Amino acid sequence: MQNILKKVSYHAVYDDSILDALQFARQHGFTGVQVAAETPHLDVTNLTDGQCAEIAAFCCEHNLRTTLHGPDFTASLFATNRLLREGLFGYLNSLIQAAEKLGCPIITLHAGAPPSFGTSPRTGRSISEADAKTFQRALEENLRRLSEMTGERVTVCIENFQLTPMATEALEPFLERGELALCWDLPKAHDDPHVQAFMWRNLSRIRQVHLHDVTDGSSHQVIGTGSMDFDAYLPRLAQADVLDYCIEVRPREKALESLDNLKQLVQRH
Repeated sequence: MQNILKKVSYHAVYDDSILDALQFARQHGFTGVQVAAETPHLDVTNLTDGQCAEIAAFCCEHNLRTTLHGPDFTASLFATNRLLREGLFGYLNSLIQAAEKLGCPIITLHAGAPPSFGTSPRTGRSISEADAKTFQRALEENLRRLSEMTGERVTVCIENFQLTPMATEALEPFLERGELALCWDLPKAHDDPHVQAFMWRNLSRIRQVHLHDVTDGSSHQVIGTGSMDFDAYLPRLAQADVLDYCIEVRPREKALESLDNLKQLVQRH
């Protein structure tokens, strides 16, 4: 498990800039940062070529890396509307271009989810059957377009946040063909048997892992302070082809506290 510690980044959200985050990572033993590209002040699509080159050079000089986390609810791969889809893929292409300039090996995205409408009384129904089929087709088409757009340019990981059976069914063929990869956010799946089974079944396609703890039902807490049993996951993940273990604990001082606790956890093995 010692190899995990050579791949630990932290989630840069409240940092002043990407270079500021990389400086902190370098000074405190992280191997890089995951940039919250959905935050306006860290939006990599707004960087100039010169700024990208400066960041890439800093990473090269200090043996660091950046990965990108795309938008959450504003860029759903379940989009069905033609105009929304064109805007979505225009943005995703810009994000991929920025990743290439920065030398980012990974872009992580959420698949999103269809809208949900409750009923009175509750029936377990959330959307019409016709619309459910439309959303399923849209997700499959959008994943296909995403994989074709990405090609060999960068590895796109789909995170397990809101990963429903509809989404896992659509994803499976792209994983089998090696066209897309996975990001496993451990706490977000620890009580979901379907996602757990899906992730273990596709262990060879996991390229990023998100680490944080759960305290009183609240996630993104300091590692080692909550209910997560990391020993149930990390030994097997350490044998897989994971490129990055991102500590998703904010702010960065708490990520550093988590890194210290992660080191103690790993050293027990």
